[in-house]
Amino acid sequence: MPQPFSEEELKSHDPSRFSETRRVRFQDVDAAGIVFYPRVLEYFSDAYMAWLQEAAIDIPRTLELGEISFPLVHAEADYLRPLRFGDVIAVEIAAAKVGETSFTIGYRIRTGTGRLASIGQTAHVCIDRTTFRACPIPEELMTLLAG
Repeated sequence: MPQPFSEEELKSHDPSRFSETRRVRFQDVDAAGIVFYPRVLEYFSDAYMAWLQEAAIDIPRTLELGEISFPLVHAEADYLRPLRFGDVIAVEIAAAKVGETSFTIGYRIRTGTGRLASIGQTAHVCIDRTTFRACPIPEELMTLLAG
């Protein structure tokens, strides 16, 4: 498993590898009027899937074939400033760290003015779905991650 990103690494990787703009939806906020904390992890996941799609990596097809999978083994987020209903934000893939069978994706969320609102990371392991044992990351995904 690659070493996790430090807070400084996540804050300092510029430019980002991928960025997706979105608006904080009403259903994303809690009774205090700020983003409900697990939504940030959903934003990270949505950006990751959009990044793969932009790179023409067909994850639905890969999962349909049933040979390999990329389960999440760790997720974390730091909340640096509140996000509110209606805010326009950029969810960024800051960087990736890659091993032979696993990888870690670093994320950032910026406000419309470019200020950091959240940072985080997810770690994934490539597994053979028949044996549930780690297996090498497919070449097309490895190329994108190492990019």
